[in-house]
Amino acid sequence: MQNQTDITVVVWKKLSRRSELLTQALNGKMLFLKDNLLYIRAAFKSLKSILHQKPRVLLLQLPQGPLLLEAYFLKRLIGCKIIADVHTGFLINTDWKGLILNAPFVKLLAFADVIVAHNEIQLEIIPKDARNKTIVVYDPWNFIATGNKRDKQENYMVFPASFASDEPLKEVIEAINASEYPLKLYITGDWKRAPELKRYTSEKIQFTGFLSNKEFDNLLSNASAVITGTTREYTTLMSAWEAIAYNKPLAITATKTLKAIYAHYAVFYDWKNRQSIIRALQEISIAKPNPKNREALEQKTVQNLNQLKQKMMVF
Repeated sequence: MQNQTDITVVVWKKLSRRSELLTQALNGKMLFLKDNLLYIRAAFKSLKSILHQKPRVLLLQLPQGPLLLEAYFLKRLIGCKIIADVHTGFLINTDWKGLILNAPFVKLLAFADVIVAHNEIQLEIIPKDARNKTIVVYDPWNFIATGNKRDKQENYMVFPASFASDEPLKEVIEAINASEYPLKLYITGDWKRAPELKRYTSEKIQFTGFLSNKEFDNLLSNASAVITGTTREYTTLMSAWEAIAYNKPLAITATKTLKAIYAHYAVFYDWKNRQSIIRALQEISIAKPNPKNREALEQKTVQNLNQLKQKMMVF
C-alpha cells in the first residue's frame, strides 16, 4: 500500500497554487526549483535530489516538457511511479517556447502511470494513447484557509490576476471605467508583467501589486465579489476556485470549459462585449452564492481527489 508521505511534487520555474494545494492534500513533499529556459540547473538539482530521496511517486507540474523527459529516466532508475499534472499550456502551444520546450515531449505522456487533467473538457486534447489513464482532478480549493473577515469599510470587488495574455483584464478595466455604475475593483498580482495596464489606474481601478498570503486573504475575505476570466478554452482558473473557497459571487468568461464547471455557481460574461461585462458586475454586486451549489462543487472536488488517492494506493 502506498504511503502518501512518499510523494514528491516536482515543480520547475514557477510554482502554481494548485501544486501547493495538491502537495498539502496528498501529504506530499514539494521540490520547487526556480530556473530559466532550458532548465539545465533545475534538471541537475532535481535529478540529484530525487536519486537521494528515492520517492515512490513523483507528481510533475507540467508544462515543462524536459521535466517529463527526466521523469522517464528516473522511473527506469529508481522504479518510481509518475503522475503528470497536465496544464493546458503543455498541450496547446502558442509561441516558439512551447513548440521547442513542450511539444516534443507530449508523446512521453504515454509512459506516465496516471495523467491528471484539470477539467472534463481538457480530456479532448489529451493524446488518445494516454486518455485511458487520465483522471480529472479539480484544484483542491477546499484546502484554502480563509478568514480575517471584518466589518466592511468599503464595497469592492477583486480580480486575482496573473497578468497572463489570456486574461481579459483590459476589457474588464475599460468596461468599469466607462460605466456610470458605482464599482471599485482591486487587481492583485504583479502588474509589472503587463505595465501598460497600470495607466488605467483610477478611483475605480486599483492595482495592489504582489500581496502576501495574509494580505491576499484579508482583501478577498472582505470583498463583495470576484471577477476573473480567460479567453482560452480547456483552461480553468485558480482565481475562480478562490472565489468559491471564500464563498464570493463570481463573474467569469463564458467559455465552454468554464460553463461546464461553474454553470450553477457563476455569472458569465462575453469578454468582447462591454455591456455584458457591466451586466455581470452589476449582478454579482448584489448576488449571494447558493450554498447547495457550492456544496455540490465541493463534493465533486473531494470525489476527484479521492479517485487520485485510490489510484496511488495500488501503486
